[in-house]
Amino acid sequence: MSAPRSRALAQLEAAIHRATNPVEAQCLRAERAGLLARQGQLERARSAVDELAAQLAWQPNNPTLRAWLTLAEGLHGYYSVIGREAQPTLELAYSIAKTAKGAVRLQATTAAWLANLAFANDDMPRMAALIREALDSAAPEHHGARARATLVAGYAYHFAGSADMAQHWYEASRRHAIAEGDESHLSALMHNQAWMRASQARMALLFDGADNASAVTHALMGAESIGHYDAGIGTASLGSLVPMLRAQVLTAQGRWAEALALFNANFKSAMDEGLQRIAPCLLADRAWCELNLGRADAARSLAAAADHALREPCDLDDSAMAHARLAQTCAGLHDQDAAARHRASAAQQIVTHREQQRHLRALLDRSLEGLDPARC
Repeated sequence: MSAPRSRALAQLEAAIHRATNPVEAQCLRAERAGLLARQGQLERARSAVDELAAQLAWQPNNPTLRAWLTLAEGLHGYYSVIGREAQPTLELAYSIAKTAKGAVRLQATTAAWLANLAFANDDMPRMAALIREALDSAAPEHHGARARATLVAGYAYHFAGSADMAQHWYEASRRHAIAEGDESHLSALMHNQAWMRASQARMALLFDGADNASAVTHALMGAESIGHYDAGIGTASLGSLVPMLRAQVLTAQGRWAEALALFNANFKSAMDEGLQRIAPCLLADRAWCELNLGRADAARSLAAAADHALREPCDLDDSAMAHARLAQTCAGLHDQDAAARHRASAAQQIVTHREQQRHLRALLDRSLEGLDPARC
């Protein structure tokens, strides 16, 4: 059975058909290319971008078209390999959009996407400023820009440990995505919520000794729901995300063989798709699974790989969890010196992470002061 047709895509194609101004039609085609990229239809998106780029060569002084096209190219890069190569292109789209007179929706949309990348790059002050800029400038009917900006606010609050506040922003994002008919955004919303819930459940198990079985179960249900939803709407981008999320949650549940099957089948594609920053966590969990299945040599090899991966860029919370998992694994391998080293690193990093969470909550509260998610 084929996936149902995207309502957002159908609306864009209808708008292209109705357009009487050729430049307006080209801008809409560029916006359509960006949507195709978000849906994982990367070849179609690339073809559309290339065709429009050839047409733009004949009208290089049109900043609105250039910005929409550059945004589409940036989204193609982002959804091909998450985060890699997209930053300079989206920065350029944002800069060009600023020069386009009257292009309010475009300007708000590029600001919202840059906020998304600022969060990924741990530039929290810029992220908060860009969220505010997008929400202050977007008109009420600019659902795409508002959906993205409120999503970033939601997962920023969630990352900061404020799940209740995050939920209000998630609801705003869902409302705008539904109004836009943007199934791909609803998928992104589900992904972000599930990743954040899983991360916080895993962190509680590793650092608080909490019996967090219900939270872990909820995280697994969320991961499985994403897979079903994406299959239903035909989203094909970044196919390793859900298997890696499921594998980490299954590890937390002690379902070693099931977790390992997912790790082994999807780890390479996860690295190819830009998930290197969480490689230490993935490798440490794989080592823990192997140890619990009685395969000490495999566990030792994977623990060494995770230790080596920690020398590369890794977010502080993921690094802390990787060290905590490696401390458990090394203790199980009777390497008490390594276990103590990883335990000390984990303890130091989790304290720093929780302090950063407090600072982030305060930053978001200041930057978004006066904004009611129910009205954004």
